[in-house]
Amino acid sequence: MRRYVIFIIVCLLTTVGAQAQNSIDKLVEKYSITGGSVFITVVKRNPRTRKVEKVVKTLEVEYGHGAQFYRAFKAESATGTWSEMLKDNTRTTLLVIDKSDQVRIYMLRKKEKKYPDKSKVTIIIQTK
Repeated sequence: MRRYVIFIIVCLLTTVGAQAQNSIDKLVEKYSITGGSVFITVVKRNPRTRKVEKVVKTLEVEYGHGAQFYRAFKAESATGTWSEMLKDNTRTTLLVIDKSDQVRIYMLRKKEKKYPDKSKVTIIIQTK
């Protein structure tokens, strides 16, 4: 019976962690498995301890999906430090979320055009 209770608690804790994932991460996960996108993940580990030090995820999407990512960035803006810059008809949106165990940097680059174009989302996760 005791093992059963521990198993239930562990299952509940893992689902709570999955629900805490923000909308930008969910969109990146969604578009990384669909067509019309390029997804790259790079993991840097400490060679001695094999502990993950840094993760960089890059997603390039086409067909005007940048607007959906921009809305997700706006929705998450209250959770961290938000900045935005427009230069050479390219909008760069930056969101930095500083947690106790890691720093997450989200960057969206998209063309400010009338017609759909490529957009690029970069997520950098740096452990403390």
